[in-house]
Amino acid sequence: MEDSQVFEMGTSTGETRRQVRAAKLEFDTPSGPAVLFGYKDAGRARCDTIFGPFRDATSGKETYGAGRYLDLEEPHRDEAVVDFNLAYNPYCAYSEAYSCPLPPAENWLKGRVTAGEKSPPSH
Repeated sequence: MEDSQVFEMGTSTGETRRQVRAAKLEFDTPSGPAVLFGYKDAGRARCDTIFGPFRDATSGKETYGAGRYLDLEEPHRDEAVVDFNLAYNPYCAYSEAYSCPLPPAENWLKGRVTAGEKSPPSH
């Protein structure tokens, strides 16, 4: 995304991480159309993958409350594959010793994403 500006993404420990929006992914779900933004570290904007943190209606119930992550390939020809089967929990789901980025409100999906990793057994 050419008009992306650097912003501070919050983390589970209260720190922030400098990010830029790298992609806007629009797709259909059983609940209707949805949008997920993909991000890159501001200092590593040239890498080939984008980071897709998200929350959904299962967060805090069936899946980790702070959300889950997707690692996506950089979109080519305005198309990308969003495979929620690959959604995984952040490290902070397993230990408070980690500082994990929190999904911004723009990546809070309204519907349920039942694919991907579920809540860790102790949560």
